Amino acid sequence: MAAVPKLIVFDLDACLWLPEMFELEARPSSYDAALGGVRAGPDVVRLLPGAHKVLQLVLAQHERFCETRFAAASSTTDPAAAKRCLELLRVDATTTLDTLLSFREIYPGSKGRQHFPALKEQSGLSYDQMLFFDDCTFGDNCGDVARQCPGTVCVRTPQGLDEERFEAGLRAFASGDVGVV
Repeated sequence: MAAVPKLIVFDLDACLWLPEMFELEARPSSYDAALGGVRAGPDVVRLLPGAHKVLQLVLAQHERFCETRFAAASSTTDPAAAKRCLELLRVDATTTLDTLLSFREIYPGSKGRQHFPALKEQSGLSYDQMLFFDDCTFGDNCGDVARQCPGTVCVRTPQGLDEERFEAGLRAFASGDVGVV
């Protein structure tokens, strides 16, 4: 079986879900099963379809990911809203996104200079044991992490996380590729 990262890190806004936290008109309040997302006034925060499939795959393939932990690294300007969405968004009937995550670095700041060094310290893992997915819409977070945290495999997901990008990241990790792939 191919090598699997010890830590898989996801950006949140536009990588796992939409709308982005800065776009919300109200605080996230409750999960609406009929709408499949978290109500935030007139907005509904939903997992992107591809991201939802990836997260379900991770849960279904327990043996493949049994030694992998998951984290969020988000430089959102509204950490409280993001954390509330993590608590409420469901991957399946019994699992929220929050319960899937072992670590959360959710605050304005550099992913390469702040989020990833904090994840390294908290997890006790080296960068070469990490795989990172980010949409890179407002800057090159993947490039930042690749430069500041050598050994990390970084995958851009400009249309959000999907199965193709997820598997490409896993293949790159197993092949020993580093940096932005």
